[in-house]
Amino acid sequence: DDLLIYITGQKAVKADKTNQTRAFQEVGIKLIFSILTNPDNLQLSYRELAEKTGVAIGSISNVMKELEDLNFILKTDTKRILKNKPELLDRWVVAYLDVLRPRLIKRRMRFGDKAKYINWKTLLQNQTNAVTLWGGEPAAALLNDFLKPAQYTIYTNISWQECAKQLGMVPDENGDIEILNLFWNPEMVVAEKHTVPPVLIYTDLINSGFDRNIEAAKLLLENELQNIK
Repeated sequence: DDLLIYITGQKAVKADKTNQTRAFQEVGIKLIFSILTNPDNLQLSYRELAEKTGVAIGSISNVMKELEDLNFILKTDTKRILKNKPELLDRWVVAYLDVLRPRLIKRRMRFGDKAKYINWKTLLQNQTNAVTLWGGEPAAALLNDFLKPAQYTIYTNISWQECAKQLGMVPDENGDIEILNLFWNPEMVVAEKHTVPPVLIYTDLINSGFDRNIEAAKLLLENELQNIK
């Protein structure tokens, strides 16, 4: 009877975002990844790209238009042509590391059994009902035997708990194993030697900042990624 609640105010005015392109936000990062991984995907219809990447058709249309405006795609009467590929890779690496990768991290772990370190190359050979792939240093080691892994990167489509159970790992915030969520359709590419696509291996190696890893990344660029050079 003697209490009055008076609510007033206005919504805060949000400043317009500048230089924010869909091409280098999450949906664009996923779409560009599919194109860099398999350039033939550039010739697919928007509907087919949507099925492969899990990105909405409307978003694909917007991103493709932006990539044309940014001079990364040339559209002719019969096909699309990927241009300025080294620059596109550089921009994708930065966008992936800044925008998408932090959202993918599940947990840091370590092997519970030291023997796993010795036999890590065979760990993923008998996976069932899961897609679990090496990234970063172990992936580079499997492709060209240039590195001896000090840090282990794993991408998977199962929970970290199930992954830990299958691979004999235990949670450890200071562990040398990092588990990340698989962000692409595993049917999109053929996983050779249980590794993620070379574009992603290259990116993880660059992200580490270690000289030896950067040398390994350059080696990938000369061989597995020579179509992007």
